[in-house]
Amino acid sequence: MPVARRPVAVLVAVLAVATLGAPAAQARGGRGGGGGDEARVRTSAGCGRAARTRLELRGRDGAIRTDWKLERGRAGERWRIVVVQEARVVWRGTRTISSSGRIEQRLALRDLPGADRVDVRASGPRGTSCAVGATLRG
Repeated sequence: MPVARRPVAVLVAVLAVATLGAPAAQARGGRGGGGGDEARVRTSAGCGRAARTRLELRGRDGAIRTDWKLERGRAGERWRIVVVQEARVVWRGTRTISSSGRIEQRLALRDLPGADRVDVRASGPRGTSCAVGATLRG
């Protein structure tokens, strides 16, 4: 494989592993509190080294609200986080575990036509990693 194509192949492999390793969840909710149809899905996963992650997606009025949480008892640890929607990175950043032992990340994403797949992968110290994903039906 030519050298220029290796980074692309590595990225595709990492995304494939993250997608296959993340538990899938699908759901369609009823009416939201403010009227109008609201879709909602929740999923969670254990990550090893006493870490746990949760993802909630809410679709309403052309937007998807994502609420992602990582719970781990070690305050001050830095984690790298990547959010992928439909195989495209939509957010990437670093967060530090708070004194309460968690990280919380909220994002507003565009509601694309059809079902929307959102995956979150986090990498922490000493090789600890978490992956969680969900599909919000359109």
